[in-house]
Amino acid sequence: MKFKLNHKIITLALILCFCLSFGQKVEFTVPKNIETLENIIFKFENKFTKDEPKAAAAGGESFSTTVDLYNLKYDAGNSNPYLELALKKGAKPKQFIEQANWNVTFNKISKKNTKVTIFLETVIPDRLSKKDVDTKLTRSTGKLEKEILDFLLHHKESKKSVDSEAMSAIDAAAIATAEAQAEAAMTGIQTGNSIQKTTSKKLQNLFSKKQFIALPTSSDAITKLLQIQPREVECGDCKNGKYSSWDIDEVFNLIYTRMNDGQEYYALQYYDDKKVAGLPYGLVFNESSPTECKKKFARYNAQLYQTTVDTDANSSSALTVVTFKMNTSFVRLEFGNEYLSRIVVSNKEQ
Repeated sequence: MKFKLNHKIITLALILCFCLSFGQKVEFTVPKNIETLENIIFKFENKFTKDEPKAAAAGGESFSTTVDLYNLKYDAGNSNPYLELALKKGAKPKQFIEQANWNVTFNKISKKNTKVTIFLETVIPDRLSKKDVDTKLTRSTGKLEKEILDFLLHHKESKKSVDSEAMSAIDAAAIATAEAQAEAAMTGIQTGNSIQKTTSKKLQNLFSKKQFIALPTSSDAITKLLQIQPREVECGDCKNGKYSSWDIDEVFNLIYTRMNDGQEYYALQYYDDKKVAGLPYGLVFNESSPTECKKKFARYNAQLYQTTVDTDANSSSALTVVTFKMNTSFVRLEFGNEYLSRIVVSNKEQ
C-alpha cells in the first residue's frame, strides 16, 4: 500500500542516517583467532579491576564474558573517566560506584579474524549513591573500550602457550582498520553523551493525559490537542480516501487514519538527532533503548525482536521493534537509530 510504503522508506532513511551515531555498543574486528582472544581477555587489567575468577559463556563460534571495574569515585574535583554519570534532580556531585560491568563478546569471522563487541551492561552505585544515580541513563565514556581494544591488538602470549598461527605477525593494515572501527564507534558514544535533552511542549499537549491517545479517536480531536491544522493526503486504502498528517516543530510527523478494513491507527515519527522528552511513560526520542522499553512495559508482556521494512519491491532492511498490547490498543515502538524514533498505536495487531 502506498501509504504504508512511504513511511517504511522514511524509517529506513533514519536507520541509514543514525545507526552509527549514537549507539553505546562498540564493534571492531581483531586480526587474531577467537581461541587466542579467549585466552588473553582474562589477563586484561587496570587499577580498577580485581584479580578474581570470571564467568564466561562459550558456544561454538562465540564467546562472552565481562570486564568489571570497582570503586569508581566521582566528585567535583575528581571524576572517574570511565562513566558519564546521569544524576537525578537535586543529586550531589559526589557519588560512588561500587561496580560497573562491560560485556565483551567474541564472534568468529574466520580462522584469523574475530569480531569483538563491547557494551556497558550494569552500573551498581553504593547505598548512598543509589538514590541519586540514574543507572539506566548512565553511559560509558568509551575509555575502557579503547583500553580493551589496545590490549587485544597488542598483547603477546609466550611462545610456549601459543601456536605458530597465533604468533604470526599481524598485518599492520588490519590493526589500523580495527582501530579506525573502534574510534568511529567511540566518537559516536562521546557525541551521544554530549547531546542535551529538551522537552517538546507540543508532545506534552498531544499526550496531556500522560498516556497514549486512546482509540477510537478522530482527526478533529488530535487537531484540538496540537492546535495545528493537518494536511489531508490521498490514500486509496483509507476510509474516505485520505489520511491526516501533521508536521510538528519541523522534526515530528504525526499521521492518523481509519482504513477500509476497519484498522485505525496513528504513527508519530521523529526525524532529528537530539533527545526529546514529552512522551508518556517516560519515553524519550533518541534516548529510550529497546531493552529499556521492554523492561518498562514488561507487565504488558512486551516483545523485543527484529523485523524488516520494505524499501521497494526488491529490497528491505532490518528494524528493531518492541510491541505490546495495552488495554485495547496495540503499541509498536520502533528503533531506527538504536534509540526510539517512531511510535505506532493501532486497534489491530500490526
